[in-house]
Amino acid sequence: MYYYRRKANPLKWVIILIIIVAIGGFGYWFYINYFSKIEFPKEQVLPAEIKPAENTAKILNLKLAESKGEVNIDFENKGYEKAISESVLHQGDKIKTGDQSYVILKFEDNSLIRLGAQTEISLQNLAENDILIEQTMGRTYHNLNKQNKYQIKYANASVSSLGTKFEIITNEKINYLAVLVFENKVNVTISDNNDIMLAGRLDPNEKALVDLKAVKKDMFKIENFELQTLIKDPWYKWNFDLDKGLTENLQEEPNFSTTTESLELAAETKENGIYLSWSNYNKDDFKSYELMRSETNSDLKYPDTEAIKTSLSKDFNSFLDSKAEKNKQYYYRVCVVKINNNVVCGNVVKVQAAAEEKDMVAPVAPVLSAVISAEGVQLSWTQNSEKDFKEYLVVKSLTNSLLSYPGEGALAIKNLGSESYLDREVNITSAGNVYYRICSMDLSGNIACSNIIKIENGQMK
Repeated sequence: MYYYRRKANPLKWVIILIIIVAIGGFGYWFYINYFSKIEFPKEQVLPAEIKPAENTAKILNLKLAESKGEVNIDFENKGYEKAISESVLHQGDKIKTGDQSYVILKFEDNSLIRLGAQTEISLQNLAENDILIEQTMGRTYHNLNKQNKYQIKYANASVSSLGTKFEIITNEKINYLAVLVFENKVNVTISDNNDIMLAGRLDPNEKALVDLKAVKKDMFKIENFELQTLIKDPWYKWNFDLDKGLTENLQEEPNFSTTTESLELAAETKENGIYLSWSNYNKDDFKSYELMRSETNSDLKYPDTEAIKTSLSKDFNSFLDSKAEKNKQYYYRVCVVKINNNVVCGNVVKVQAAAEEKDMVAPVAPVLSAVISAEGVQLSWTQNSEKDFKEYLVVKSLTNSLLSYPGEGALAIKNLGSESYLDREVNITSAGNVYYRICSMDLSGNIACSNIIKIENGQMK
């Protein structure tokens, strides 16, 4: 049997395609001109504390758990005001401490931030999974239970960690940062225009020293430290005790203290001054060196005694005091001003400046001449030209033909530019002998005397 199969008509498919395109175009026109202009009522959004948005990260609060001394908070950039116990800080707030002050801030999970004296931080972001705090000055100790992103920023350096214990010390005057890690790991990065220049990871008992003013190769150093050596410092002992559950208050560090561990000063007399050198201060709370000098005070203390030299460089360890005067005795001492503005000083040294070489060169002897008249004896002499010239001495004797100074007293003293003298006590009617001489003296006391003029019975001889 034979079956016939009819060929498909292509025109039918073209027509179907045109119909589909027309329906789609009409639908698009309808959406643009009608549907998209319909204003649907927006869902009412409840306040965050009542109904947080499902896709928004939880914003954490920080509570002021304990404080001492001068503590101020800036809420929402309205200006600093005195902190009140149990104050709650929010994202965007700032807090700072004064001299001899501290504050403890606590997160909801009991993670802690402790601020030492003269410290300021800004709470840039408190999202639960992305905390960012800017530290502008001072020192902070962080004891974290969090396993989320936690970052501290200072200038163009940042410190990030997950659940750890670490400390950050800043010195805004020299753009310096120190990071000490006590538990787990911490990452430190230095950026330039948002591009990472340097980065490093710190393990427990390691510290990073970051000099943001140095060239790139000297900007980032990692060193080890011994935990036991830190416990001698009241700040660390207080933090470590609190970490162990002890509740003793931070002991106040004295405003002034002495040390034998560093700042050991030595002095050496040089021809051009007194050369001073000392052992470097090696703690991380360094702020500045202050070098003092006194002629009479053997117990120098900064700032009671004014510094003759100040340096913000931690590597500064020698100085030539070229202004020390010859033959004088001096007392010297080097002190360090710490970040909290307390002062620690080293030993005092006593040193004698080099003896000044005595000038043994006498000035040129003047040439003396005289004229006698009824008015008296007019003396005149040649002028000296030495830079260290001091004065002329007019010498007179009635008996000593070899008169000189200081064997004979000075009849008169004349300054440079006054090379003449009239003796009215002797004239042409005078009887007996009179002898005259002029001596020149310099600043060192050297003397040179002129020729001798003799007057006999009123006549020149």
